[in-house]
Amino acid sequence: MIKDALLIIIYLSLLTSLNAKEIVNVGIYENAPKIFTDNKSKPAGFFIDLLNEIALEEDWSLNYIHCEWAECLNMLDTGTIDIMPDVAFTAQRSKRFLFSNEPVISSWSVIYKHTDVEIASIFDLKKKKIAVLKDSIQSLAIKDLLKKFNIETPIYIVVKDFSEAFRLLKNKQVDSVIVNRFYELNHPLGNNIIKTNIVIKPSTLRYAFSQSRSDMAEIVTNHIKEFKKNKQSILHKSKERWLTPKKSIKTPEWLLWSLIGSIISILFLIFLVITFKRMVVKTSKKLIEKEKIMLMQSKQASMGEMLSLISHQWRQPLSVIGMSSNNIKASIELEEEITNQDIEEFIQITSNSVKYLSDTIDDFRNFFKPNKNITKTNISNILNKLKMIYANSLETNNIEFILENKQDYEIEIYINELLQVLLNIINNAKDALKEKETFNSKIILTTSQDQDNYYIKICDNAGGIPDKLADKIGTQYFTTKADRGSGLGLYMSKIIVEQNLHGSFSWKNIKDGVCFNISIPKSI
Repeated sequence: MIKDALLIIIYLSLLTSLNAKEIVNVGIYENAPKIFTDNKSKPAGFFIDLLNEIALEEDWSLNYIHCEWAECLNMLDTGTIDIMPDVAFTAQRSKRFLFSNEPVISSWSVIYKHTDVEIASIFDLKKKKIAVLKDSIQSLAIKDLLKKFNIETPIYIVVKDFSEAFRLLKNKQVDSVIVNRFYELNHPLGNNIIKTNIVIKPSTLRYAFSQSRSDMAEIVTNHIKEFKKNKQSILHKSKERWLTPKKSIKTPEWLLWSLIGSIISILFLIFLVITFKRMVVKTSKKLIEKEKIMLMQSKQASMGEMLSLISHQWRQPLSVIGMSSNNIKASIELEEEITNQDIEEFIQITSNSVKYLSDTIDDFRNFFKPNKNITKTNISNILNKLKMIYANSLETNNIEFILENKQDYEIEIYINELLQVLLNIINNAKDALKEKETFNSKIILTTSQDQDNYYIKICDNAGGIPDKLADKIGTQYFTTKADRGSGLGLYMSKIIVEQNLHGSFSWKNIKDGVCFNISIPKSI
């Protein structure tokens, strides 16, 4: 009997250990509505909702540990806690912690002030008392910004949490507070505190992990990716619940001209879309061959990407106009003399920027024109147009675009069709590099020729095409981009090169990526 009882006890102990949940220590600090404790002392907020859902699916037991912000980071550094939600990613922090590879949400910093204090631009922060959260992204951002503009150093008052910062502001012990853009959604500020027009440095918010929990970082990353794909997931529901304003927000007066410019830009883009759609419908009715119809479908599928590229091209000149306007405004506010030279420089800057915007639209509009005429041009002209279209987008994604065109030769070609092929390949390479977060990302385009043919080779270092997909790449309607791809890009590129340009189109994996090779005969 004793022996049987011991066997039962051992069996129950083993069963209990097998069913035990993994205990995960999570740091929690007060930063509503993203993460906080509710009136029942329970963890709540956007990041908590997501983590609770992940814990439910992974059979984790979450042990929430309350701490102040700086203390939480130190606990994560020492491994006392496993996960810290709501951490802005920086290169410096990535040396201390692991981060989820997939960002959860984006944010930026805003400055609030007391109504008795005059702060209309960053120049007004000179010698002001600014409350900053210890070791926060806001603290780093404001210091970097004021240093860049050579603004005399203000007095930084370091606080343990945002509630302390706003308490000091309410009592006029500081002049301003810098905080994330979500803070106002869950905190009544009172009549004496208002938001300024100063917006500072965007960032991505993620989950951070101690260096020993790479397994957990990968699990959370995968869940975040799945949440984003499903519009009915906890991520989208919780975002609507916690981070979407429940009341209308008045547009600041300083944004008036920016809004007018944006509306004009949007209307113009809508006009382009409508014009292009009508052109596609009208042209499609005249097309008989299947390949011609699919060529138009392929161009239509590229419209979203092209409009995105237009916005990249416009961002810089619009920023230049905005900065130039702010300089004039700052001079007026500081009662500085505005000379005729200042006005002429402002007019010249604005005129140049507007011309650049107009030229950009002409270049993109020409791409969508149906062009079935063989045109004689230099290969450098095609490459320059390609670089103009994609340079800003690639630079934004930290992708180096290298053109190796050692010999500038004359080429007779259907220019727009060749451009479409090159854009399809480069866009696929860009997406692959972004998805795999490749270190030192590169796209290299090389041109050459011999007596009979022109050659173009485009290589990337995104890891290459998996063997199991090699036979499917370039086939009709096959895509690896889930809901973002049409499956026409590479298929139509192959059709264009082989049938319209009478050349050859192939690809081959290399050591760290893939190369696409195009050969076009000199007499089409």
